[in-house]
Amino acid sequence: MSFESVLNESEFSTIILENRSAYEQDLIAFNELLQADYLYLGVKKTDSISVLIGLSHNSPISEIEYELKGSPCESVLLTGPCGYESNVCEHFPADQTLEALEAQGYLGAGLINEKNRDIGVLVAIFTTPKKDISEWLQVFSIQAKLFSTQLQKDFFAIKTAHNLSLIDEISRMSQTGSWEFYPETEKLIWSLETYRIHGLPISSEINLQKAIDFIATDYTAEITRAFENLRTSQQPYDIQCQIIDTSGSARWVRASGKAEFYKNGEVKRLFGAFEDITEYKTALILNEDRAKRIQSILNNINDAVFSIDAKGTITHCNDVALKMFGYTRGELLGHSVEMLMPEPYASNHAYYMRNYMESGVGKIIGVGRQLPAKRKNGEIFQMELSLTESSDLGERGFIGVIRDISERIEAQDTIYNLAYTDPVTHLRNQQWFHQRFKDLMLRASMNQEYIHILLLDIDNMAQINTRFGFGNGNYAIRKVAEQLLFVIGHDYEIFKYGGDSFVVLSKKTYRKEELHKFDSSLVESALLNPRHFDIILNSVKWSLTASLGSAIFNPQGQSFESIINVIEQAVKRAKRSAPFGLCHISEEGFKEFDRYLDIKSKLEQAIEHDELSIVLQPQVTHDGTVSSFEALVRWYSKELGQVSPSEFIPIAEESYAICEIGDIVLRKVLNVISNFVKNGLNTSIAINISARQIVMPDFVNTLLSRVNQFGIPPHMLMLELTETALVVDIELVKETMLELAKFGFRFSIDDFGTGYSSLAYLKVLPISELKIDKYFVDDIGKDFDGKAAQIVDAIIEMARALNVSCIAEGVESEEQLNYLKAKGCEKFQGYYFSRPEPQAHWEGLQQNTKLR
Repeated sequence: MSFESVLNESEFSTIILENRSAYEQDLIAFNELLQADYLYLGVKKTDSISVLIGLSHNSPISEIEYELKGSPCESVLLTGPCGYESNVCEHFPADQTLEALEAQGYLGAGLINEKNRDIGVLVAIFTTPKKDISEWLQVFSIQAKLFSTQLQKDFFAIKTAHNLSLIDEISRMSQTGSWEFYPETEKLIWSLETYRIHGLPISSEINLQKAIDFIATDYTAEITRAFENLRTSQQPYDIQCQIIDTSGSARWVRASGKAEFYKNGEVKRLFGAFEDITEYKTALILNEDRAKRIQSILNNINDAVFSIDAKGTITHCNDVALKMFGYTRGELLGHSVEMLMPEPYASNHAYYMRNYMESGVGKIIGVGRQLPAKRKNGEIFQMELSLTESSDLGERGFIGVIRDISERIEAQDTIYNLAYTDPVTHLRNQQWFHQRFKDLMLRASMNQEYIHILLLDIDNMAQINTRFGFGNGNYAIRKVAEQLLFVIGHDYEIFKYGGDSFVVLSKKTYRKEELHKFDSSLVESALLNPRHFDIILNSVKWSLTASLGSAIFNPQGQSFESIINVIEQAVKRAKRSAPFGLCHISEEGFKEFDRYLDIKSKLEQAIEHDELSIVLQPQVTHDGTVSSFEALVRWYSKELGQVSPSEFIPIAEESYAICEIGDIVLRKVLNVISNFVKNGLNTSIAINISARQIVMPDFVNTLLSRVNQFGIPPHMLMLELTETALVVDIELVKETMLELAKFGFRFSIDDFGTGYSSLAYLKVLPISELKIDKYFVDDIGKDFDGKAAQIVDAIIEMARALNVSCIAEGVESEEQLNYLKAKGCEKFQGYYFSRPEPQAHWEGLQQNTKLR
């Protein structure tokens, strides 16, 4: 158990579980008065409460855990103790634990630490109404405080024991014990380590005379005198002496003593320390022997060791030095150390030595440095030199330790290449690019110049890996890299940037009036040439494709991160035009990215402050009768003004925000339907369900809970899914749709024909409607070889084959309407009938109202 300075949830759990019996008895005793059906202590976790100990009808229960959100315990932790006399499940419909326990009455109070922070709860649940709940609430709060106090007491008790153990361990490790002597009572106290130093059992009694008896005879008088001086004159002492421990062994100790006084100046106590310095004293005695071994050691280490005098003459060297430089001992001793240096170091050495001896300032003394050295055969190698000044019988000199690091440098070069080179393509990797790009940005910013950067991402690389394996996938990446390296020219360099992407960066920078020198279109065309992406795998030609983001920008005022984000966003846009999509970002693109960041940062605030609203666009039948609506979300921001869904919805889809927006739209639409029903209008409303939303584990339960809360029949809610949402996790989506269909929910496939859905899945999914995308409706009647009309015809025929209705969105002209009617489309939506309008616009709408 680790201890923090304040009782937290972890210690709380440990204390409860280690003292289960005691706390269980306290619960039982309290419940004899309270008579709750369930009574428990629970610890607060991030999103839940974990019941550590509790009673069910006065019998112990095992540990359970339930979600905090939507439970009364959440209210307890937010607002303080609370109680419900009856019907607590109605107040907290999302709490499935309450429902499972068939709870009626509820009492809850928080358990707090000394910082007044809630770390757990005390909860009582009654399966029948508790009429006197308000009278019990104060008592219950007091009981929770008693439990908090007991927890705090147990925490401090354990912590104190822990600290005492820690002090004892420190004393043991440092071999330092303590003593205390109280003159008034003549009582002597030793610490555990002091007992251990003397070899005396810890339970043994000790007094002043017994302590003195341990002192070796040669030191008894000195120690006795020092102690008496401390006692009478309060003179501190610090003496090294020997003791004889209980085993008869002599030990060296460092004994110290000081005095503590009362306010009136009289001695309160004497105290001090015993430090076992036996090892230290033994080391001093052995020092002479060690000195004799030094020469032997020097001759057996891997470094060369030299001694030189103040003139630079070699006076000593070890055997390694002879081997490293290729000389005999006679060729080195008595000669200048300059013979070991290449030029110009050899010629300058005398000057450096003279300057140091006169000024005492040397850049190399006491500092390890890498320098070149020269062997007898003239070979130059890199050494690491550590030079220190020494003194021998008053004569100044120097000791140099030399390590041959030529092999280490070679190894470092290898490691460097491994760190900055992609192992698959052998191109410089992302880390190298980051360093290179930041240097280029700095240079361009200083000169007010522009940079060209391109990010190329191979499309659908996962298909290659799945079909041919990762080995062949790596081979394909490597072949593409070789082709790209060949075509980028001398003015650009290429880096591996991720699993299947490459960064191409201009080596040169240009002023604004010279931007044409980048010739960006030439580079972009070369990089997107399909020939570079034809790969032979297992004797089969496989044509890869890629998407390219390109940007020319002035880095001044831009951060490294913002530029990377912009170019990555450019690639995402390019993929919309795949294969071989291209998105070139100008300086306006950076402003657009700033807008993207602004929207992203304020979207969460918009959700919290209820800035999102819905508008309704009617869906009509052949004769213009309103049969249903589609709900569309709108956002008016105080800072940004009106924000288009085409801007904020894609941003929301990048995170959980799209699910929060979906829930907001659902609640607002259910409220609208409820009002329609009250006004006698029996019409359904379609809402869009995102790919993230439908695969959430609690989507079905949440949707059912919302519908039941408003009392709306499920068939009055049409759930629109795009084909993209279908293929996110088709099996999970299918399971969810089939589950909801059992309750009467209906499904529409939105933007049909623009996605990737499988006809086999459409056949088995509980679909009620296919929706023709505006993209195809717009081209009806235009001279595009009739392709749009043919697609529309095919979708209508498919709807008929699947026995589902068909609705066309984006109908804006009578010509489009007539064509769709003639082909058998059943419902229509678009500006031809009405723009999306707020709920208030449709308040007077009657059943069977016609718009045209």
